[in-house]
Amino acid sequence: MQRDLVTIFGVDIDNITADEAGKRTVELVKQSNKSCKIIVAPNTEFIMMAQKDKEFYDILKKASLATPDSIGVIIGGKLQKKPFKERIPGQTYFRKAIEHGTKEGLTFYFLGGKEGIAEKAKENVLKDFPECKIVGCHEGFFEKDSEEEVIKQINELQPNVLFVALGAPLQEKWIAKHQHELKVDVATGQGGTFDYEAGRIPRAPKWIQKIGMEWLWRLCREPKRIVRMRVLPIFLIKILFAKDKKKSTWDKEGSFEKR
Repeated sequence: MQRDLVTIFGVDIDNITADEAGKRTVELVKQSNKSCKIIVAPNTEFIMMAQKDKEFYDILKKASLATPDSIGVIIGGKLQKKPFKERIPGQTYFRKAIEHGTKEGLTFYFLGGKEGIAEKAKENVLKDFPECKIVGCHEGFFEKDSEEEVIKQINELQPNVLFVALGAPLQEKWIAKHQHELKVDVATGQGGTFDYEAGRIPRAPKWIQKIGMEWLWRLCREPKRIVRMRVLPIFLIKILFAKDKKKSTWDKEGSFEKR
């Protein structure tokens, strides 16, 4: 399928709506044949992290779908005169994937969150999508020696879509590491989505989401996020003054900062 991509510091991001992303997920499932295609959701933190972490950068580059998940990414597209259709927060994508996947009879597995969170998220999803086939759940705080058992359980169920909420970049690296042994069609990192779905963390009011200030809402509620949020102004300064906004630090020429 033809992809409309916007490249920001080497990271390719699909220029699509949330509804299109949900439909694209279904298309990827139909094409996959249990090949575990990877879906990512780049935000400013992802992009900046990828400039220093080659493993993470390569995972983002190889993804079959990458949704724009932050106001910084939206600004990056505008500065290149390639504006994104819309910002797609993780939970918004999750809901669209569930919506379109349920219509097509796809099966889902929730991996991640603290004990009981994935199950509560499942319970709440089923209230809105009673026909949704969620075939399994598992918390994300499992020991290394339990990893094989977790993968075995997933493979026995062979879900079409595996949602992994372990936090970035751990979730993306975990998926990539086990990509060739996971018997799923699509796997995607979901960050804090299960916490939202379980009601553990409230989303910002709709008007705050629409003006792109959800990051500030979250910062006010969780001040410890300041360490992570400081990457946004650094990103904005770099993209404003970068001569080539498409190249990463891993390109041979034209990098915006020294490695």
